[in-house]
Amino acid sequence: MAQLELIIRNEDPDALAIGELYCKARASVADSVRYLIEAGQRLLEKKACLARGEWMPWLEANADLLNMDISCTPQRLMNAAVKFGASAEYDDQRVIEISRAIWGHNVRGVQNTGQNEWFTPDQYFPLVREVLGGIDLDPASHAQAQTIVQATHYFTKADNGLVQEWYGRVWLNPPYALPLIGQFVGKMLAERQAGRVTAAIMLTHTYSSSGWFQSALAVTDAICFAHTRVKFYEPDGTIANPTQGQTFFYFGDETDKFLRTFRAIGSASPWNGCSVPC
Repeated sequence: MAQLELIIRNEDPDALAIGELYCKARASVADSVRYLIEAGQRLLEKKACLARGEWMPWLEANADLLNMDISCTPQRLMNAAVKFGASAEYDDQRVIEISRAIWGHNVRGVQNTGQNEWFTPDQYFPLVREVLGGIDLDPASHAQAQTIVQATHYFTKADNGLVQEWYGRVWLNPPYALPLIGQFVGKMLAERQAGRVTAAIMLTHTYSSSGWFQSALAVTDAICFAHTRVKFYEPDGTIANPTQGQTFFYFGDETDKFLRTFRAIGSASPWNGCSVPC
C-alpha cells in the first residue's frame, strides 16, 4: 500500500528514503554520522543508476523529499561516504572528524539549533503587521527571533507548539524538516478551522508537489509567490541560500489588504481553494 501511495503521488521512493535518513541525522550529532554516511551511500547508488545529465534534474525534482540544500549537501554526503563508509568505528572523536568533514569546522547540532532554526529577515514583518494588525502568537519560534517578530506570545522547540493551543493572529515560519513541516502546517489548518486562529500568515518553501502544501492551498484565502528567494538566517548569522522559492499563505478576512501589501514583494492573488489564481 505504501508503494502504491508513492506512485499515486508521483514521489520517488529513493528520494523519500534519503530525505528521511537526512532528517534522522539532524536529531543528534552522536547518532548522525551513520545516517549521513548511509544517505551518502544511497545517493552514490542513485547517481550511478541515472544516465548522464539526469543527476541534477533528479535532485531538483526531489528537493522537497530530500529536504536538503541540493546545491552542495548531496556532494558533501557522497564525499563522506567514499571517505568514511568502510569505517566501523563511530566514537566521539570519529563523530567530530566526520561531521567536520561534511559541514566544515563547526559541527552541526552542538548548539541545539540544527537546521530547523532558520529566522525570517526583518524586512517582511512590516508587511505581516500591516495585514494582521499585530502578531498574537508565533508557535514555532526562538527567543532570539523575537527581537524581530515581536509576537505577544511564542512557543519554542522546548514548548512544542504542536501540543499547544494556537489563538488569535498567528505568524508561522515552520521548521522545514520532515515530518515537522507537515505537522505544523496541519496544526495551522486545524486551529484555523476550529476558529481559534482568527487570521494568519504562513511562510514556506514552494514545495507544490507536497501533500502539506496542497492541503494549505485548498483552504488558504490568498497567496503570494515571492519574486526573490527569502534569505533565512541562523542564530549565528549564517545566511541560507535556498534552492527554491518561497510562498506566503494568508488565512483571514482581509484579503484585499494582503494583496495590496504583499504585491510589493511577489505575485499575490486571492485563492479560496482554487487550483489556479482566482
